[in-house]
Amino acid sequence: MLLATRDSRTQSRDAKNGGAALQHANAPLHCGVLVEARYLAHAQPRGMVRALTAGGHRVTVFNTQSALRDTENSRWFAGLDLLIARGRSTDLLARLSVAEAAGIPTLHRRQAIAALRDKAHMAARLRAAGIPVPPTWIGPTAQVRRKIPRAAYPLILKPVNGDNCQGIRIVDTPHALDHAAGSESCVIAQRLLPNNGYDVKLYVVGENVWAMRKRSALRGGASAATRLALPKAWRDLARRCGEIFGLELFRVDCIETDGALQVIEVNDFPNYTGVPAADFMLAVHVVQFGYARRRAIRLES
Repeated sequence: MLLATRDSRTQSRDAKNGGAALQHANAPLHCGVLVEARYLAHAQPRGMVRALTAGGHRVTVFNTQSALRDTENSRWFAGLDLLIARGRSTDLLARLSVAEAAGIPTLHRRQAIAALRDKAHMAARLRAAGIPVPPTWIGPTAQVRRKIPRAAYPLILKPVNGDNCQGIRIVDTPHALDHAAGSESCVIAQRLLPNNGYDVKLYVVGENVWAMRKRSALRGGASAATRLALPKAWRDLARRCGEIFGLELFRVDCIETDGALQVIEVNDFPNYTGVPAADFMLAVHVVQFGYARRRAIRLES
């Protein structure tokens, strides 16, 4: 089986070869890709789908908003070797539940995606596992305003079920907190630690980790991602976050303060912006995952 632990030159060469690098002596896989409509035009999963198809594997894309799914009708995932999900919507999670109940291997599991969707749960899990995170408070806006000391400001305010930076605000004073929270009954407040205005993003595909620097969305405007050297401590931090939530394709968003990383949040299946040969690397991991699950199912039967 092709391993996804090769150096960057080998990865680039294999990526240029396209489908040949993903072919296998076993029968081709039938991969389902369950994706929210908003991601259909994104770099991922489009690039991964192209690489899988070029490698001779069959891919069926399921748009969660294209059709009504009857939970008693399992024909939509009939014949799939695995189901890869991109998105966090209620509909997507429901379909993952149906597939998993029928024994279809999923990447990622519904439980893993749901854990990241709930940012309060995410923050609590990271803190409990000893991951370095900024001081964090979770609760009703009135309590946040009353209990958090003035010295802790400025704060980053997040909705519990926010997505793609929606609803995130920097709050400089307790008075400004009332206006920033809006109608949210429960919010997450994190101390805005001193930093250079750039995020460090750790992208992970299985055993592989890449580090990128990108201007923080909170500082306004988009910026190109710059690849960074990857210290062992950063690699270990990324892998640990994946273990906590049961993730294989994910990104860890961090800030660097006082010479060390603080984890802001974890996101499943990102676009892998700036990651070399990302399409190929994702496809290789999916193929490995699919064949491993196929063998396990055969051994169990």
